[in-house]
Amino acid sequence: MLNTIKRLFIALPLPATVLLQELIDQLRYQLAHEKINWAKPQNLHLTLKFLGSVHTKQIPEIIKTTRDCVKQYQSFSLDFNKTGIFGSRYDPKILWLGIKTPSETLLSLTDDLLNQLDAIGFKRDRQNFVPHLTLGRIKKLNQKPLFQQLIQNIPQQSYLKADISEVILYESILHKKGPEYLIVERFSLD
Repeated sequence: MLNTIKRLFIALPLPATVLLQELIDQLRYQLAHEKINWAKPQNLHLTLKFLGSVHTKQIPEIIKTTRDCVKQYQSFSLDFNKTGIFGSRYDPKILWLGIKTPSETLLSLTDDLLNQLDAIGFKRDRQNFVPHLTLGRIKKLNQKPLFQQLIQNIPQQSYLKADISEVILYESILHKKGPEYLIVERFSLD
């Protein structure tokens, strides 16, 4: 069998709600003059661990490790009710939707998963885990003060409430029109 490389990540799949779609549409309209790659509703997910380029021969071990970790947890709920940016105020990179108070189950599951993946060679990231959905990737801003004002004025309210019942190992295939995500394996939380 040919040993190939796949770009993989482990995430929680999330549905796009009407309220979330309205938020993205409104921001897209208000920031139409800026260079921002907006997330597609069908691609919404909360990344637990980006694995990067992985040899296909490593995938069975990733699946076993993830399954062993996930089977210890029950389903839980998340409420995405806070917006923010990664990068500095003057050089923002990502516009995101996050969680004011993440559930203990989410934090525990993620910590266990990161530790177990670290043990098989997928090192933990140096930065702390910040549960979020990427709404847009900022390529270039023409009017930073206007952007900052719009971001500060986003109502901080619930845009997406979701019951989480599975974890998914995805393959990410990059295209000019944006990434395509393929399901490699599903892991049930019940």
